Amino acid sequence: MRRFLIVAILILAVLASAFVLLWRSLPDLAEKWIAENHYGVLEGPVELGAIRPEPGAKVRIEGIRGALRTRQGAVPFTMDSVVSVDPVTFFLQGKPVRFSFGGLKPEGSVSSGVCGEFLLRFATRFRFELTARMDGLSIEDLRWLDPASLEGASGAVRGTIRYAQEGDDPPVFEMRLDAPEPGGLLQAKFFDLFLPYLPASAQKKIVQKLAGKGERLVQFRQADLAVSMPSGDRVKVLLHILILDYNLNLTLNAEIRTDSKNAFFKIAQYLGMVEVKL
Repeated sequence: MRRFLIVAILILAVLASAFVLLWRSLPDLAEKWIAENHYGVLEGPVELGAIRPEPGAKVRIEGIRGALRTRQGAVPFTMDSVVSVDPVTFFLQGKPVRFSFGGLKPEGSVSSGVCGEFLLRFATRFRFELTARMDGLSIEDLRWLDPASLEGASGAVRGTIRYAQEGDDPPVFEMRLDAPEPGGLLQAKFFDLFLPYLPASAQKKIVQKLAGKGERLVQFRQADLAVSMPSGDRVKVLLHILILDYNLNLTLNAEIRTDSKNAFFKIAQYLGMVEVKL
C-alpha cells in the first residue's frame, strides 16, 4: 500500500510538472501557431496578454494586439479577450474546441467592436468555424479598407460574418452588413467602385454624375450589403444603397470569379483589404 502511494504521488508530481511546463509555454506555442497559419494576412507577431486558467480545464486570454497587413500598410487592432467554451484538453482527443471572443476593433476605436465565437479542431482534417457579430461598429472603423474614399465617412454599421473550412474543402463564407436609418455620409468618389459592375442605364448615369463630384460628402439614408461564396472560385455580392438627394435607389447584383479555388483571399487582396500569401 505504501509503495503504491509513493508511485501515485510520483505520477501526480510528474503530471503536475508537465502541466506547469505546458502552461508556461502556452503563450509561445499559441503565438507560433498563429505566425505559421495566417496566410500572410498579419503584419508581424500577435501579442497575447494575460493568460489565465478557468475552471474545467478552460483558458482565458486578455489584451490581444496585432496588425493586419493591407495594401495601405499595417492596420493595428486589439481584442479584449478570448475564452475557451470547451476544455482545451479536447485538443488532445482530436475534438473541436469552441472559443468566444469580444472587443475586436482597430486600435484607437471607441466602438464596442466585433464579438462572436470560433471553433478549432486539430485532427486528421483541420477544421475552423467563425461566427462574428457587429453591433457597435461605425463606418469610421472601416476606413482602413480605403482611406481616401472613406475620408470623413460616418454612420452606424451592424451585421454578421460566417466563415467555415474543413481540410482542403472550399470555405463557406457569408457576410451581411446593414447601415440603418438615418444612414450617414460617404465620399462621392466612393461610388467609382460600382461603375464597372453597372449595366448601361439611367441609374448608371446618376452614379457617374455622383462619383464625378470627387471629394464631397454625400448623405445616404440606408444601405445594406450581402456577400456569399457559392463555390471556391466565385463570390456573389448584393448591394443596396438609398441616396435621396440624387433620387438614387441603387441595387447592385454582381458575381466575381477568379481562376483559382482561393476566391476568398484573392478577392480580399484585390479589394485592398489584405495582402495575402497564396
